[in-house]
Amino acid sequence: MTGRQNLKWIGVSAMVLAFATPALAEKIELTQGWAFRAGTVDGAQAVGFDDSQWQRVSVPHDFSIQDTPDGTPPFNKDAVPGSDSGYLSGGEGWYRRDIDFDPKTAADIVYLTFEAVYMDADIWLNGVHIAKHHYGYTAFTLDLTGKVKAGKNVIAVRVNHVDPSSRWYAGSGIIRPVHLESLDRIHIDPQGLVVTIPVATADKGVVAVKTPVKNTSAKAATVVLTSVLRDAAGRRVGESRLSQALKPGAAHSFDQTLSINRPALWSIETPNLYRLEQAVQVGDKLVDARATRVGIRTITVDAQNGFLLNGQPVELKGGNIHHDNYMLGAEGWVDADKRKVALMKAAGYNAIRNAHNPASQATLDAADELGVLVVNEAFDAWNYAKKDKDYARFFKADWKQDIDSLVITGRNHPSVIFWSIGNEIPEQGSAEGVATARMLATRVRELDPTRPVTQGVNLDSPANASLFAELDVAGYNYRAHFFAKDHVDHPKRVMFTTESTSKDAFKYWRIVEDMPSVIGDFVWTSVDYIGEAGIGWMGYSKGWKDLGPYPWHLAYSGEIDVTGRKRPAAYYREVFWKTGRTPISAFVRQPAGTEDLPDRELFKDKASLDWSLEDLHESWTWKGQDGKPLEVVVYSEFPEVELLLNGRSLGKKAVSVDSAYKADFNVPYAPGTLTAVGYRDGRAAGQWQLRTAGQPASARVTLDRTQIAGNGKDLVYATIELLDRDGVPVYAQADDRKVVIEVTGAGTLAGAGSGNPQRIESLKSGRVTTFHGRAQAVIQAGDRAGSVIVTVTVNGLPTQRLIVPVVAP
Repeated sequence: MTGRQNLKWIGVSAMVLAFATPALAEKIELTQGWAFRAGTVDGAQAVGFDDSQWQRVSVPHDFSIQDTPDGTPPFNKDAVPGSDSGYLSGGEGWYRRDIDFDPKTAADIVYLTFEAVYMDADIWLNGVHIAKHHYGYTAFTLDLTGKVKAGKNVIAVRVNHVDPSSRWYAGSGIIRPVHLESLDRIHIDPQGLVVTIPVATADKGVVAVKTPVKNTSAKAATVVLTSVLRDAAGRRVGESRLSQALKPGAAHSFDQTLSINRPALWSIETPNLYRLEQAVQVGDKLVDARATRVGIRTITVDAQNGFLLNGQPVELKGGNIHHDNYMLGAEGWVDADKRKVALMKAAGYNAIRNAHNPASQATLDAADELGVLVVNEAFDAWNYAKKDKDYARFFKADWKQDIDSLVITGRNHPSVIFWSIGNEIPEQGSAEGVATARMLATRVRELDPTRPVTQGVNLDSPANASLFAELDVAGYNYRAHFFAKDHVDHPKRVMFTTESTSKDAFKYWRIVEDMPSVIGDFVWTSVDYIGEAGIGWMGYSKGWKDLGPYPWHLAYSGEIDVTGRKRPAAYYREVFWKTGRTPISAFVRQPAGTEDLPDRELFKDKASLDWSLEDLHESWTWKGQDGKPLEVVVYSEFPEVELLLNGRSLGKKAVSVDSAYKADFNVPYAPGTLTAVGYRDGRAAGQWQLRTAGQPASARVTLDRTQIAGNGKDLVYATIELLDRDGVPVYAQADDRKVVIEVTGAGTLAGAGSGNPQRIESLKSGRVTTFHGRAQAVIQAGDRAGSVIVTVTVNGLPTQRLIVPVVAP
């Protein structure tokens, strides 16, 4: 890091290149070069500590998901958090990293930002303790100005994740990116910039920019701030230039307004983004320059018109997500987080509730780019714990800094529409809970008065009335049956379902369509996750204990599984949402006595809530079922459907809202081809086929990208699918095969898994067993150009070898 020529400029553009540029803001991503050791280590904060035998890792990093030193998978049936964490444990871990500064940089303003460390982190610089941060999901920035020195500096981080800390899998370690910023003594406050959009119509857009500039030098200076707005083609569409004299140690907040004729509005369908380029000049010297993406859009909510985006009504087709990335654990790599958002967008969801903690910047960036709305949430607990070692231990002392982090890091993202201050808070129905909600909401509105405040509440009406009075939008968890009466009792209340079950999907959505005051529905969950093991299959038992027994480790409630495969519930949503993506689909109910997962009946006596839609499968391969009647469920946007088996019609049925857009058929099983045909105006308009598969004959390996950069961060997802000799996907679990994935060259294997919720296999070794004919691997770029060679060996099948070019970053 010595020498500015090796560092990344922020916001350099044609606007600023006209100036002399001896010094600009620099952002240095601290991805590579970390040393790690699990467990308690005495004296590891000391500058001279010998970490030469420690493991070398890149950050983000999650040590809970790693194999043990002898190669054993980390899952443990005796893990303290049990099924909550998917039988994975927390623990203590240490990170160290050397950073070299040249004399000029060491004398500048230096900030160190951790986007998230789970949890209870201590940070040392050169052996001196400089910070403690408890919450595992909020970003925090440390001012190292005057503390760093020219030459080598040592950062040490201790993570102390004491179990049980969470109701889901949290991971352990530096789970999101880390970066340094070096700034001139006169600079824009990186956390103070606020962009709001007072006007967003087809004819006019107004961008209001509040930019705090600090003079931390010993001399007075006249500061000129230039702000330029550019469209996607780079054209300048707005500009403002202001100056201000600043005394030493003083700061000034510049207020600028940029107006645009006929703006390209940001919306779900067209997520247009502008680029705000800002330059701070003192005399002929450019001292700071940065760029911020801007989406020109407005949001409003009311009980008569619902949710309006740019004045147009939008129904929130939402899904909840947790933060983990399955085989990567809690590691928040940009490509992994972006992929999750892209999977949801492709499946028809237009909104995400990040549950139950602040979203990563990568998630928000992806939502900005793809046109997905975000409900960004703060906490799962306030004053009273749900788990013995959760955030409630720190809430009274830390709530303000963590709420501030949530809002400050999210308020310039056009995708963020609501701030959620909590979820199913234990004291939510008490006077203390109402007072705490008021305190949190007041602070949120001080930082951002432009977005509504909400909360996920699981109180029955009317006990929730005093709490909802503190909120702008009322979030109901699993209580849609109160909407009609509550609208009568509270006609101005704006409501939505913050959590709902897949099995009730159609019922919940009908309410959204029929009641303007109910603005959307967020299912639990859109994408599957680690922890809360088995809730999608078995539901919660009484007392919220004893979820899925070991070896269950996935929730198995996602409408998209952990490998990105859509489950039947996701296809059903596409139909009743009328997305046009998959207007007809057909699935087969698991025949009794053939279950490949534990029978729900085993858990019937203790299940209090069942999340999953139905036990349906995208398969027409049912060995041993010849001649037996199988139930086939067809989802259709088309008003009439016909089912055919091997070309023979099994009849037609009408489909409409009255039939919940589905039709059921009983079909005597015979191998071959099952075809569902949708008709409109008497003409075939779409179809869906299921074909009986033979034995696996080959493995198809597909990559989600053809080239990556040698930056140590880029990811490639490799999907492995078993096919029979005719290319039909193999689905029957009896035909699953063991797979070995090996990665050589300019990259490494970051993880591999199948999505089987109860098969315990390493997520890091590259040795997995397919689940319903599918497995997946993640390949991570190294820090050099070259090629990555991915070799996939499936037991009994020809080996596949793929090459991924790695270009210079």
